[in-house]
Amino acid sequence: MSDFKVTRYKLRASGMSVRGPEEPFSIVFLSDLHNKSYGKGNERLLQEIRNQDPEAVLIGGDLLTSADPPQMEAALELMKELTRWYPIYAVNGNHEQRLKEQTEKYGDAYDYYSQAVRSFGVHLLENTSEYAEFCRMPFRIWGYELPLDYYRRGRSFTLMTEQVTEALGAPKEGCCNVLLAHNPVYFDTYAAWGADLTLSGHLHGGIVRLPLLGGVISPQMKLFPDYTRGCYTKENHRMIVGAGLGSHTIPIRINNPPELVVIDVMN
Repeated sequence: MSDFKVTRYKLRASGMSVRGPEEPFSIVFLSDLHNKSYGKGNERLLQEIRNQDPEAVLIGGDLLTSADPPQMEAALELMKELTRWYPIYAVNGNHEQRLKEQTEKYGDAYDYYSQAVRSFGVHLLENTSEYAEFCRMPFRIWGYELPLDYYRRGRSFTLMTEQVTEALGAPKEGCCNVLLAHNPVYFDTYAAWGADLTLSGHLHGGIVRLPLLGGVISPQMKLFPDYTRGCYTKENHRMIVGAGLGSHTIPIRINNPPELVVIDVMN
């Protein structure tokens, strides 16, 4: 498919015991662009984001592609344009993480990327967090970097709550703790850590989607993975997984259009 769809979710502050907004507002979440352009300068994607009139744009990683050489021009152009209009909070995905950790292959590519996005004004969250208020509702936005080994094909790792706490510290009271975590596989751990809302991508909606069965395969070649696309709940903790806007590894999508996620926040 050459274009994307918009998927909306509703988030109620009353379920998180925090001060709600003065009026309803929206947040846009995008992930897994993989340097794709929807029109010149990503004009169609930018126009749709502006149509949503969000208070902020949150990015779940893999906006670039760690090819040789890395492909990041469209991703950088998009983020530069977005920062003219909105506060932008971003976390690294496994493609950005490869550039960061595998310097013997990619040299200073990650330094170039991270310095560029920060120069635009993007809040790049590398195992860090920032406080924000949207319509007077308090948020703490966290960016968690999963170790690169956790993305290896054919391997299964356990992520302990203590590992997330060691990387980030404890969630804050009196605000909505939003965790940007590229890989949704570890939702149980994110919820146990204390994320009110986790925003993830990575699984590209399962590449191919079948009626009743959902997504068929993950980028790590796991069949019928959990959490491929949609909203998931564990007690008072929620996770929204976007199907992504681009493709990589398996460059096809069947019954699985690219997706821009919009979250409507209300009391």
